[in-house]
Amino acid sequence: MKRQTHTSPKRSQFSVLRQICNSIPPHLVPKLARETGVDAKARTFSPWSHLVSLIYAQHTHAIGLNDVCDALRLHSGMLVTLRGATAGGRSQDSAR
Repeated sequence: MKRQTHTSPKRSQFSVLRQICNSIPPHLVPKLARETGVDAKARTFSPWSHLVSLIYAQHTHAIGLNDVCDALRLHSGMLVTLRGATAGGRSQDSAR
């Protein structure tokens, strides 16, 4: 008789946000930022970080900017692993 071995599923090291971000080609966001002129206007917050923040806000059903900024600061370690994304601050949005 053949002995059956039970293998339990392993925890994935990728979160849903990471999987969504990995599905976006690395060259696409900088290319679109250059074409639209957003890259020249961005001073402290990169277009990639902005996109990751918007995806996070949509995915978590965030109510406002405070929710997004606070949550991304708490998860800033995970953000850095997403192609160097950074958490934005509320003061960065009003410093125009």
